[in-house]
Amino acid sequence: MRIINAFYILKNQKLTMKNFTFSTKARKWSLFLLVLTLCTTASFSQRDYTIYFQDEVLEVPENINTFEWDQMPDYAKLGDGYFGWVQFYETPSQETQDAFKNNNLQLINYIPHQTYLFYFPETTSISFLKDKGVRAIVPVEGRFKMAQDLKNGNINHWAMDGDNILVTLIHHDMVDRNYVLSQLSDQQIAVRNTYEGSNLLELTIPDNCLDELSKAPYVKWIELVIPPSIKDDQRGKGLHRSSWIDNNSGASYDGEGIGVLCRDDGHVGPHIDFEGRINGLVGNNGNNTHGDGVSGIMAGSGNVDPTMRGMAAGATLYVYNYVPTFLDTSTVNLITDGSVQITNSSYSNGCNDGYLSNTATVDTQITTFPSVLHVFSAGNSNGSNCGYGAGNQWGNITGGHKQAKNCITTANTFYDGGLVSSSSRGPATDGRIKPDISANGQQMSTAPFHQYMGFGGTSGASPGIAGVSAQLYQLYNEEEGSLPNSALIKAAMLNTANDAGNVGPDFKFGWGIVNARRAGQLLLDDRYLSDNISQGNTNTHTINVPSGTTQVRFMLYWKDPAATPGANPALVNDLDLIVENPSSTSIQPWVLDPTPNAVNLDTPAAPGVDHLNNVEQVLINNPAAGNYTVEVTGFNVPVGPQEYFVLYEIIQDNLTLTYPNGGEKYYPVPPQDGVVIHWDAINTTDPFLLEYSIDGGSNWTTIATVPADEYNYDWAINSGIYTGEALVRVTSGSFSDVSDAPFNITGPRVSGITVDEVCPTTATLSWNAISQADGYDVYILGDKYMEIVASTSSTSAEVPIPSPTSFWYAVAAKNDADGWVGERTIADSWTSGELNCDLGVDSNTLENGVQIYPNPASDQLQIVMQESILQEISTINITNSLGQILMNIDVSNVRNNNINLDVSSLSTGLYFVTINSGATQTTKKLLVK
Repeated sequence: MRIINAFYILKNQKLTMKNFTFSTKARKWSLFLLVLTLCTTASFSQRDYTIYFQDEVLEVPENINTFEWDQMPDYAKLGDGYFGWVQFYETPSQETQDAFKNNNLQLINYIPHQTYLFYFPETTSISFLKDKGVRAIVPVEGRFKMAQDLKNGNINHWAMDGDNILVTLIHHDMVDRNYVLSQLSDQQIAVRNTYEGSNLLELTIPDNCLDELSKAPYVKWIELVIPPSIKDDQRGKGLHRSSWIDNNSGASYDGEGIGVLCRDDGHVGPHIDFEGRINGLVGNNGNNTHGDGVSGIMAGSGNVDPTMRGMAAGATLYVYNYVPTFLDTSTVNLITDGSVQITNSSYSNGCNDGYLSNTATVDTQITTFPSVLHVFSAGNSNGSNCGYGAGNQWGNITGGHKQAKNCITTANTFYDGGLVSSSSRGPATDGRIKPDISANGQQMSTAPFHQYMGFGGTSGASPGIAGVSAQLYQLYNEEEGSLPNSALIKAAMLNTANDAGNVGPDFKFGWGIVNARRAGQLLLDDRYLSDNISQGNTNTHTINVPSGTTQVRFMLYWKDPAATPGANPALVNDLDLIVENPSSTSIQPWVLDPTPNAVNLDTPAAPGVDHLNNVEQVLINNPAAGNYTVEVTGFNVPVGPQEYFVLYEIIQDNLTLTYPNGGEKYYPVPPQDGVVIHWDAINTTDPFLLEYSIDGGSNWTTIATVPADEYNYDWAINSGIYTGEALVRVTSGSFSDVSDAPFNITGPRVSGITVDEVCPTTATLSWNAISQADGYDVYILGDKYMEIVASTSSTSAEVPIPSPTSFWYAVAAKNDADGWVGERTIADSWTSGELNCDLGVDSNTLENGVQIYPNPASDQLQIVMQESILQEISTINITNSLGQILMNIDVSNVRNNNINLDVSSLSTGLYFVTINSGATQTTKKLLVK
């Protein structure tokens, strides 16, 4: 139903307030948190009718037996109905929820406990409400429509406009925007900003208008405008195990086909690390380089320097400005039309701000669009006391948007997994687990004009998670033929994260450090299921755990509906997880203590009942083999039915080497003089022995012995090694693992590259020789990536170029006989146009002046040239379909204008004969049979 302009008749009504008061138990923040902690950790055996709303604890009087609609005050009425709070004796069943919907009785938002914001027609039958279990109906006083700081007069300078206050107003969805604007105009309240398709308005308002405005029936919520945006500034692929699912020697999931959005400080680039994949605000942005750093970690390809490759080098990158409401046209359009699945915002707005309007927007967008996932930095505000009640080391997550239930909020670690001291810590304002997960945020990343820069903070950790998410999206899409539900991807990362900090989840690392290898394998193995549940029901699922399992993790996750701004706790639908083992023993999930006390908050998680979070996990070490029963109960589902996912991580390897794992290229000279070895270990107790081999495992050399509680090591590789058969082995007691495939160790990169000749379609490059190499690959920038366009045994090559005024080039040494490939040089660009170019004959003359026969050929091939052009021909090459040169023909000693070639060694297939004359070239197809 939509209330249209007919409501203009209401503007002259006198607002007469009927007598009604709540019983206010307490308004003290500390008492509120104490009551909240007690109620959320209790068994809920007795029905609780208390409402915890911001800083107030309210008792709702039971009044359904005496209630009549004319008892509602005028400020509760709009059109032919009333807004208010309706409280039930118990959470209504799904049947009752559907009955209200079918009778046009709108339960707009849920407010614990058993209470909803409603809009009911004035003709609604009281007997119907009684029959459906309604306990009380009360109007919403104006103070309950105002955020805590606004209500209590805590107005910061950034929310002042002269003598006016800057506020955000949310009107009810069903109310026509023009009606609201007219009402505001009558009160001489100025509108500063509107958002297309949204019920959110930004206003400048005299403070003496607040009380009257808050009583207006069309007003749903008023809060101070979002605080000013602050950038969350301060070697990730190995730590994140991102390289395991993005490796040329094995799995290759680089985010191709997935749209990622950098919501930051404007234009990004120019940088060829985003070549052919960047949209939106592209170009130099002066000193505003924050978005450049974020974008490079999330989606840089390493075109300039391959060692700077980001997480999702194949993803399509969109770049737009950060807008804290999340209602800007760019963001809304991109997620609505399906261009973008994953967004990253590495910005702070305030600290420990609770569940606000933009928090609800984030949760709503994620639940409305199944594949959308918002990823955020946790902030760098540890050390700030943001009012949680436990000092300056807790409860300092920055920005209301990061408090959302369905987003991912990211903590910041060093490359070795150690927590950066500035990384903001949880809990969320209502005691929920925040941050959700951790990632390395101290890295090098892209800078304008094709450069790189140091970049760090949770600003760098967040795009690491966004990029890994894009890799997992691609993996799922290729396996299933459709985009995943973002709930599945988030839960896969949480359930497979490497435990860090205290055992289980904690308020520093969240659920641990992301492990893309395990998350990807969980998805590939289909170790998940989905279902839905309604109020009071229990679903059971049977999962078999095989013998030899070292650890099993069961996780329940659901996208929770957006909460009412100001509601506390913010959880709407509360599901419970119980796992029963083959011996019929019930095991509860991890639970943290959110009591605002430093000791409680740092106490490790223990099994218990969780009534705060929309994620629960049961972890069992050395589980007995057999069938496990997973019970999911709809403990409190006021907005149902609720879809959920159950994931199970079955770990059978005690020890797994994750990096280097095959195909990598290392050269022991600065700036890359070593490699960080990473491994995963479950239930191991002995120290780790690290070894390497340069001959495919025939012989092993000790690197180091590492303590049993460390899972990475900085290996300084000895210089002078050239091999493509390098392996690493890690051993702990009887457990051992080796790199899945060999990697390369070589000497320095090629040096001394010069551009000797540039013609319209070709260029000639030369470089210094490397004595250990027997060949070289030459790279030119293609549509998206640096591509091999020539392979040669000499120290020069003529290569095709896209334009004589702009091309990027690089060279890599290799030794086919010894089986190693070196890292290519940092790419360089040519922008000076033609150089030393002898154009030779024109293309038509060259095309018509050379003939090849027979075609198809089996043994002998004749290349016949007209005498007039023979002296103009510089080279003749035969290449395969990959562009690899198989024959390089010397034309200096050609007799009788004829070349006779033996092609019997070529395999059956299609080849190309390329004749070059200066900058002119012609290619003829050759079929070998």
